[in-house]
Amino acid sequence: MGVRKLRSVFMQHALSLAFAVFIVITVNVGAYLWGVNQGFIYPLNRVTAAIETAKENLRTAKQFTEKDIPFLCEYALFTKDGQYKTGTITPEMGISVWNVCMENQRPSDHPYLYSIIERKADILILKYRMTAQFENQMLRSIFPSVDLLLISIILLEILISLIVISFLFGRYLGKKLDRLLVVVHRIEQQDLNFEMQRSGLFEVDQALDALEHMGTALKQSLSKQWRDDRMRQEQLSALAHDLKTPLTIIRGNAELLLETSLSTEQRRCTEYIENSSLQMQDYVQTLIEATKSWDSYQPCMQKIPMGSLLLELKKQMDGLCAVNHITLLWECGQSPEYVTADHDLLIRMLVNVLSNAVEHTPQGGKVTFEILVHDSELSFLITDTGQGFSDEALKHATEQFFMDDESRSSKSHYGIGLYVAASIAKKHNGTIILENSAVSGGAKVTIQIPY
Repeated sequence: MGVRKLRSVFMQHALSLAFAVFIVITVNVGAYLWGVNQGFIYPLNRVTAAIETAKENLRTAKQFTEKDIPFLCEYALFTKDGQYKTGTITPEMGISVWNVCMENQRPSDHPYLYSIIERKADILILKYRMTAQFENQMLRSIFPSVDLLLISIILLEILISLIVISFLFGRYLGKKLDRLLVVVHRIEQQDLNFEMQRSGLFEVDQALDALEHMGTALKQSLSKQWRDDRMRQEQLSALAHDLKTPLTIIRGNAELLLETSLSTEQRRCTEYIENSSLQMQDYVQTLIEATKSWDSYQPCMQKIPMGSLLLELKKQMDGLCAVNHITLLWECGQSPEYVTADHDLLIRMLVNVLSNAVEHTPQGGKVTFEILVHDSELSFLITDTGQGFSDEALKHATEQFFMDDESRSSKSHYGIGLYVAASIAKKHNGTIILENSAVSGGAKVTIQIPY
């Protein structure tokens, strides 16, 4: 298929419209002339010719009948002084006709012409339309003017031709522009491995070429970015895992030293070492969580007994709450017998949210863990008695690395816990809802997953 320019396509449709107008005018005028030749249409010149033919007879005849009046003419007979005598024109209209013809008043009925015949004892005035008319009386009553009908039909058909050709031009141009929209959509979705299809329209193909160059450059840029990001993630993950071993050794030796006889100063320094190693382990675990790609991870779904899962979770949280001097309220009476989920991910999700609640609850406060079952949906509710979420945190707390400076701030908080929890909930076709509890005044996190 050859490449065409937009102006040539436009000119083609413009010429098509001009040809359509020519055909419309030719056909309708031809039909009009055919009707005249066949006697279906009575033109104005035929009426005036008939009047000229009959005028001498009407002038000299002592008496005449309606049959002597030319076809399509109305008449009124007046005395010399303007008194109405007879005619097909009503007496009321006769007065108006007399004033127009004899008194030179402006006519009130513009589409009419008049012919004045002065007879010996009276005056005859003929009235007829200044347009062609149908010979058939019924058609004449419906369409008084054939000329006006012809013009209306021509204009209507030209309008229809314009609409049809505009529609065809728009559809043609729309199909060509659809190629652009397809390419733009694929680039928007970062689907850059596609074959560019030409439209056959020069201007659109130019835009497609520009998009193709842009797509190639974007593909190269994204590929480099993805490789760099992947390399950085692998390096960070490897470094984090490598750090766990020496940290474990440091912590283990610090614990062994604490079991020996140490002076007060030595014990204080050893406790610093142990506490710092614990803190560093938390940092390393945070780094490991941050380098994981949750979008590509496929969960291992299996049927898990809720009793054993809750027992494992409670053991972890009892120790965490005890260290922080926080009361854990465990309300799991409505839990189902089984749940279909990834065991490790489910534990990690709940531990992250519960740890976040413990972290932001002051000593002596409470953290409540509750389970609700509704139809086929399982809800985990975690509520604390801390400061609650700020307005900004309610919108963005599940985003990676979000740290709120207004409330729930902590030096060990790096915006990972709720992000990981939300990612795991999504993997289980569930949702996570953040709000502030009207009862405790603290934060309330609801995790909903199908069970």
